[in-house]
Amino acid sequence: MKSKEEILNSYYAHGADGMPEINADSLLKAMEEYRRQAEEAAFNAARLQNNNQPAFVTFADYQASLQAQIKQFPKKDTVQLVADSIVEQFLPDDPTQHTFEFSFKIDGTNHTARYKRNPQGQWEYAGKN
Repeated sequence: MKSKEEILNSYYAHGADGMPEINADSLLKAMEEYRRQAEEAAFNAARLQNNNQPAFVTFADYQASLQAQIKQFPKKDTVQLVADSIVEQFLPDDPTQHTFEFSFKIDGTNHTARYKRNPQGQWEYAGKN
């Protein structure tokens, strides 16, 4: 496995002044090579053995299993996770207010999260519209 430096060095060219330089296209190629190498390393690490049979026969099988895991994540959990991560930006200033809602977009779809104040005064996720 090549290091980042080895990959970058393979894409350097020498300028007119003799100094090494790298153009944008070569830098993108180096970054892509490093990314591909990292993915393959992750594949090899994830290629667990079950009775001497690999869990993933090919790299494409491994990538497909990752996509399947992503699709299994429930949408409602995603909405709450995003809402909980940004709720501080929308907290009302009025201490007498007991509910509020705000809207945001995930993957091109608008969602409205509702929050209500619990008896201890903390804001809790109350669902989405």
